[in-house]
Amino acid sequence: MSEPVRVAVTDAEIDAAIGRAREYAKYARKVVKATYSKTSRRLRLVLDDGVTCSIPRRLIQGLSEARDEELGRIQILSGGSGLLWPLLDVAHYVPALLQGVYGTEKWMTALYKRRRRLRIVDAAHKPERKPMSARGPDIRREDTMSTGLDGRHRDRNGRIEEKRGDTLVRTLRTEYGQDFLRDWHSNAKLSTVREEADMSLTELVRQHRRGK
Repeated sequence: MSEPVRVAVTDAEIDAAIGRAREYAKYARKVVKATYSKTSRRLRLVLDDGVTCSIPRRLIQGLSEARDEELGRIQILSGGSGLLWPLLDVAHYVPALLQGVYGTEKWMTALYKRRRRLRIVDAAHKPERKPMSARGPDIRREDTMSTGLDGRHRDRNGRIEEKRGDTLVRTLRTEYGQDFLRDWHSNAKLSTVREEADMSLTELVRQHRRGK
């Protein structure tokens, strides 16, 4: 059996690495405000450069099963580089959250496997797209749309193509599946979802079908 490889690191190299880390630390973004939204079930971070970041609670280790009142109590630590939920005894490092690291290696592995499983299921249920020659003449979108009395666009089958902003998430789930917008409360309005996610309904449905 071969000997394990050992890497020798000098004190000078360690000191240099620490120096580089401190040099780049001053450029790291800090949190100036952290809130939890009961409606969207997301952690919302406001950073010192004006950027906002919204993370679903189900992704963050230690928060997925917590009660709303426990999630709403957040303390900002170390000048904005750490977050603490005192009622849960859960803490997270902000730079890690911003890089998509939401927990331990075991936690992240489980998240990855779940995303991969959803993509496989989505691909298995995706209908096969026929070649153009088999589909017949190209019918453009505008040729299949009509406008109803309520002002919303409908396709040839009468389905509403553009949903109103006051459409509730629970209504959307009857069309796109009960796990559509699973991070959102069933009474949330589509206008609120689109504003916070900064996406159209079409983009939200596309991401849902990709398992994201």
